[in-house]
Amino acid sequence: MNKKEINRQLNIKNLIAIITVSLLIALFFLFIYISNNKGQYITYNENSNVDYKVYLKQNDFYKKEYLDKDKSYVASLINTISTNFKYNLSFSPKTKYKYSYRIAIEIDVEDEKDNSSIYHVSEDLVTKTLSENVGDLEINEDLSVNYSQYNNRISKFKDIYDLNNIVSKLNINLYVNIQDIENATKDLKERKVSSLTIPLTEKTVSVDIGDESIVNNNKQIDLVRTTDSVWAISASILFFFVSIIYTMFLILYSRKTRTAQMIYEKEIKSIMNNYDSYIQKINGSYDIGTSQVLKIETFNDMLEIRDTLRQPILMLENEQKNGTFFIIPATNSIIYTYALRVVDIKAKIDGKEIPTYDITEIPHQDFKKKKKYTDEYIKDQITMTTAMKKVDADNVIKGNKDKDTNLYDQLEKTSSYKFKFKK
Repeated sequence: MNKKEINRQLNIKNLIAIITVSLLIALFFLFIYISNNKGQYITYNENSNVDYKVYLKQNDFYKKEYLDKDKSYVASLINTISTNFKYNLSFSPKTKYKYSYRIAIEIDVEDEKDNSSIYHVSEDLVTKTLSENVGDLEINEDLSVNYSQYNNRISKFKDIYDLNNIVSKLNINLYVNIQDIENATKDLKERKVSSLTIPLTEKTVSVDIGDESIVNNNKQIDLVRTTDSVWAISASILFFFVSIIYTMFLILYSRKTRTAQMIYEKEIKSIMNNYDSYIQKINGSYDIGTSQVLKIETFNDMLEIRDTLRQPILMLENEQKNGTFFIIPATNSIIYTYALRVVDIKAKIDGKEIPTYDITEIPHQDFKKKKKYTDEYIKDQITMTTAMKKVDADNVIKGNKDKDTNLYDQLEKTSSYKFKFKK
């Protein structure tokens, strides 16, 4: 490995190190941001319930003083309705907050046809002023509502104004307000958490427990962030961006600085990985003999020739490790060759014409010590690859026009013949 390649490898390692460090720093800041924002909330559970008993006026029909819930009642016999409102709230973790609540009587008189309001009145029967608390909250309020009084009141209203086709109801509602929750981003503002509804001015009535009764489990309230972690996500994005920039630079640098030798070695490795079962590697040389050498332009064409002839592909690499030749012996007189050389790859990179190769480059047994062909072998090659007549003993080619020709020059011309395999 030369000094240039060593510097290239060092620069690539440095770029990879910068990319790795940038990614690690980006992930570190991302972890800080997630940690500062994870679990920044409190959970709460709440539930409410309402119960009631209907107390009767003195009468000759019911022996009991009251009737239990979920029955129908004669309105004129109802004296009072005893109610019990319960509400429970718990925070995790325990949290400081303020609370208040009220139980209100609301009377609604509406038009039966379009439900438009004719008369509405509201009155708080129980009030709890704002108080501070930590941890669980329990509300348990008993309340007796004088149903007979409200029923008589609306009956009188109906008679005075001669109202027909109206619907009147008595609503008993529990409202709870939770506010100033420590470090919370929102409060549980006053809400109706349970209710009872009883018709008025009817002969028989039934009590309806409203659907406002709640059961909420593991609800979350976000907390105010105690630390500003926007800087962390900004830093994370910045270092991710830096890693992307350096990754792009690494790709461009690797492509721009790779040498023809590197590409050559990569191509050889790719061919061997994909077609190892088709190739037989030969160490040393190959006996070309007097065979005519036909040059193939692509390795894919060699594969097709191999499939057609059912002959193995022989592989020879030169001593300089900068050229590999693939050979398929067709017959005793013809061989097919494909060459992969560093010089060809360099010419392609530089945008120059790819130089052809002659058969003297193929490692074979006919080389002399100076890597030259014998004159007799050259004469045979020229005769086989041209339409010229036999070369005489004085190394003169007898053609249409007799002239002296250097054997090696003529060999270079004739051996540059290219063969394109037709599919």
